[in-house]
Amino acid sequence: MMELAVHSDDLAVSVGVPTPPLDPGAVDTVIGLLSRLAVRRHGPVNVLRALSRAERAPALINAI
Repeated sequence: MMELAVHSDDLAVSVGVPTPPLDPGAVDTVIGLLSRLAVRRHGPVNVLRALSRAERAPALINAI
């Protein structure tokens, strides 16, 4: 599900068309997964800052 959502967007951007709509349930599932992975990699405080206070987000939150 995550691969379909992410690569649908990648393909759409690469050919200059709008990203196709995704099922809201699938989007919720993928965002939940990506959020958990971000917390595991960067820690909960850093993810909270990145999502709510961009000016306090660590520079590395978007790296790699």
